[in-house]
Amino acid sequence: MKKKSQLAMSIAAAIFILIIAALVFYVAGYYKKNKAEPLVFERASIENYINSCVKKTAEDGLLLLGKRGSMFPENSLKAKNTDVEYFYDNGNKVPTIDKLQNGPSSYIDSNLAGCLNDFEDFRKQGWDVEKGSVSTKTQINHEDVTFEVDFPIKVSSNEASINFEKFASRVNVRLKYIHELANKIVDFSAKYKRHVDMSTLNDYNVDVTVIDYEGALIYSIKDSKSMIMGKPYVFRFAVK
Repeated sequence: MKKKSQLAMSIAAAIFILIIAALVFYVAGYYKKNKAEPLVFERASIENYINSCVKKTAEDGLLLLGKRGSMFPENSLKAKNTDVEYFYDNGNKVPTIDKLQNGPSSYIDSNLAGCLNDFEDFRKQGWDVEKGSVSTKTQINHEDVTFEVDFPIKVSSNEASINFEKFASRVNVRLKYIHELANKIVDFSAKYKRHVDMSTLNDYNVDVTVIDYEGALIYSIKDSKSMIMGKPYVFRFAVK
């Protein structure tokens, strides 16, 4: 019996080590893939550098959107770490896809320059930078979210210059899929108030946690098929 117990513990330890190793390799691969290459005065090098910031800023915006349920909460539950938008409060308050798209767009418009550090790395190379304003279009799809960024830039070195007008990025977050589930949860809540529709939750390939908090229910949807920075994407909202 003792040998069987030791064997079981050894197998469990081996599985744990394999899981940790796989996670380490995944995260290392992610950062290697998204790490900006050294800057040289070539179109591809500069474009890759800026696109890496577009992607990072887009991911940061999506994470914030998921944490709150809305980029700019209007009617929200004051939770411990942040406000969580009410998707049902005496009526359906689920934001439309168009409204959800506006949030990440505004976030990128406001924060992309900060990620680029006002092109300080370019100036350290002795390059001059002329830039216009940032204008982002976000498209929420079933399997991903895409970003098109209008950002006129002219980078000059000696007598040569390289011009850019647009940049693009894609993040594998199934936000439209999650939005559909949120609508179904809210429709059920409108009929049955504080009851949880387990049948609908089981129809979707996500993990859903429901927390009773100060007279409201906070839904937390974790999607293992939507990965950001090596972690499943999480989207939260409240109903009461």
